[in-house]
Amino acid sequence: MPADPVPFQTLRLACRPPGDSSAQVYAALFGPQGADLLASDRTEWCNHGVAPWTLSHAGHDVGIGGFRIGYARGGLELRMDLLPDVRGQGLASEFVTEALDYAAEVLRETDVFAAVGQEHATAAWVLKKNGFRPDPRGSDDATPDITVLRRTLR
Repeated sequence: MPADPVPFQTLRLACRPPGDSSAQVYAALFGPQGADLLASDRTEWCNHGVAPWTLSHAGHDVGIGGFRIGYARGGLELRMDLLPDVRGQGLASEFVTEALDYAAEVLRETDVFAAVGQEHATAAWVLKKNGFRPDPRGSDDATPDITVLRRTLR
């Protein structure tokens, strides 16, 4: 039986829906919470067809990236987490650029946001390079160390 087609890809990343084969990368990225996060992402994918994909590069899972429905904030939340050994190769920039095109063209979304912790200055730089700006609605008061960035598409 042929493998399911990859729903989204960039030049160097193959992106597949979250599934059983994603467990190892979720555990590596999120530790004990990885199993619960994977279960949540799988449910969102099954219910809405929107959840972070598992990202593979050169045949190896290297992270997760994609969208979550931003229920309270409106729009879609862009999420991206890469394993430390592949950071600094331009994969995040490549992914964000292509994912924003996918959100506009395929998902027909016009509003995307991302929550970035203070310890992730490089992620904030990648987002700002791709047109994200501080959310005029502000950040969540419960997590003052998180900055919310937003971009309108089209």
